[in-house]
Parts: sequence; C-alpha cells; structure tokens
Amino acid sequence: MDYDIQKEARKRKLRSDAGKWILAGIILLAAVILLSESVFIVGEAEQCVVSRMGVIKRIILNEHNTFHEDFAGVLTGEITTSGDVQIQNSTGLHFKLPFFDTVQTYSSRLYTYVSDSEVVNTAEKKQYYVKTYAQWSIADPALFSLKLGTMSSAENQLDNLIHPVIVQAINRLSAEDFVSNKDALNAALAAGLETINNDMAPRGIEVKDIQVHRTILPAANIDSTYARMQADRAKVAQQTRSEGEEEYQRAVASTDLEARIIEANALSEAGAIRGEGEAQALAVYAQAYSKDEEFYAYWRSLQALENAIGENDILVLDRDHPLWKDLLAYVTGEQPE
Repeated sequence: MDYDIQKEARKRKLRSDAGKWILAGIILLAAVILLSESVFIVGEAEQCVVSRMGVIKRIILNEHNTFHEDFAGVLTGEITTSGDVQIQNSTGLHFKLPFFDTVQTYSSRLYTYVSDSEVVNTAEKKQYYVKTYAQWSIADPALFSLKLGTMSSAENQLDNLIHPVIVQAINRLSAEDFVSNKDALNAALAAGLETINNDMAPRGIEVKDIQVHRTILPAANIDSTYARMQADRAKVAQQTRSEGEEEYQRAVASTDLEARIIEANALSEAGAIRGEGEAQALAVYAQAYSKDEEFYAYWRSLQALENAIGENDILVLDRDHPLWKDLLAYVTGEQPE
C-alpha cells in the first residue's frame, strides 16, 4: 500500500517537473521569438524602411548617404521630409516594435543602366550610332518603394529619361565637339545629369553618372569623319611643328647673342691685357736701352743686317756707313773714330 502511494507521488512529481520544463521551454521560445521580432541588422551595403501598421516611421541609410541634403529643394513636400518620418544614417543592430513594425531592406550599391544602340544626330545632322550608360542607386528606399516599388519599374523610368536627355545633349553639339572635344561633351552631360536627378530624386533614385558608352559611325559617315579627324590631327601636328621651329629659332638667336657677347668681352679683355703687356715691355726696353745706348745701337745694326741679307745676297756699302762702321773696325783692327 505504501509502495503504491510512493509510486503515485513520484508520478505526480515527474508530471509536475515535466510541466515546469515545458513551461520554461515555452517561455524561452516566446522570448526568442520576441527578441527576433524586436531587433534587425542593417548591413554595410543595405538600407531599410521601417513601417508600423503600413505607415512609414523610419528610414535607415548608410553613413555616407547625403541624398536629403543634396536634393533638399527637390524633395520639399515629400513624405520623407516630414517630421513624422525619422531618418537615421547608421548600420548595424537596430530595434523595432515586435509584431507591429515591418522592415523592408534595399541594397545601397550602384546599379548600371545601359541603353540600346540608337542613331543620334549632331548639330550639323551628322549621324552616329550611340549607346549610353548610367550609374545609379536607391538613395531613399521609402520614396523608391512608394513611387516605383520594383527594379523593373525603376529601369523603365530610367530608360524613358536618361537616353533622351543624352540624345538631346548630343543634338546640341557639333560633330567635332562630340568626337574630339571631351570637355564640351562632359559639360553637356553634366547639365543633363542635373535634369535627370531633379526628375528622379522624388522617386528615391540618384543618378551618379551618365556617359556615352559606345559610338559607332554609320557607313555613310565613316570616310568623311575619318577625313575630318585626319585634317584635325594634321592641323595640330603643323601647329606643334611651327611652335617647335619658333622655339628653336629663339634658342639659336639667344645662343648666338650670348656667344657674341662672350667673344666681345674676351677680345676687350685680351686687348687690355695686350696693351698692358706692351706698355710694360716698352718700359723694360726703355730702361734697358738707357743703360748702354751705343751697345743697343750696335745690336740693332746687327739685327737689321741679319734681317736684310739673305744667304746669297751681296750688300755693297761705304765703309763710313753707320751700319758697318763698328763691324769693319773690328774686322780690320782699326779703332772706330
């Protein structure tokens, strides 16, 4: 009897412990579900829209998104500029009201739009096959979800806007500027980019860049365009050659002038040195001659004789000639008068 009572007590205890474990498991599961419904994570390349009962309450953007500051004038009156919608520039862990808040996640990466090839006319009606491209991103996911909703809708909207804007920009350019002048083309595309963003910003899209992706000449325009490009290159080459020749002539003239100045200065300095040397030589000669004038006269006579008579020459002079006076006296042994 006691054994049955104890057995029954153990069963009741086991049922009680099992009930406690089941209750604890239910509580733990409810806590996990509640926690999972209360938090969400926004990745580095993600942005989110938090809605409560269908009404947008928060927009979570990445840290570098300045869309609302850059297009504040265009976005005036839009839902994301009202005080009821909170904009946060942060990623990582975020909290929400469980079971009442829903989170829509969008990518913040750049997307590429590429148009079909189409014939475009320049200002002088020159035709080119042109393909354009653009880089764009979802800058405001709330406006994007309300105005467009899907990527296909966004692509259709961009196709209806980007390509015509680029075509109009090319229509205003001459063929030479379109083919050769990148500054003129980029300026026209920059004006078109501003027009595109003013239209797309209220839809939550920002176009970062638009460019001509590929340009192909129609067969009828190839020869004339190549000829014009060759003429342009020849003109540039001739101008470069002319500038080089001018620079060469300027350098030669400058060098010649400098050489003449150096030569003149050298001649002037040499003349001064030569004059100074001759003056010093004359002073030395004068000083030497003044010590023995008779010897000097005799020595000069000998020099004159050496310079005047060749190897086979015969010179006949009077014995009283001054040139021979001392020499004849020496030869004959007579004393000079």
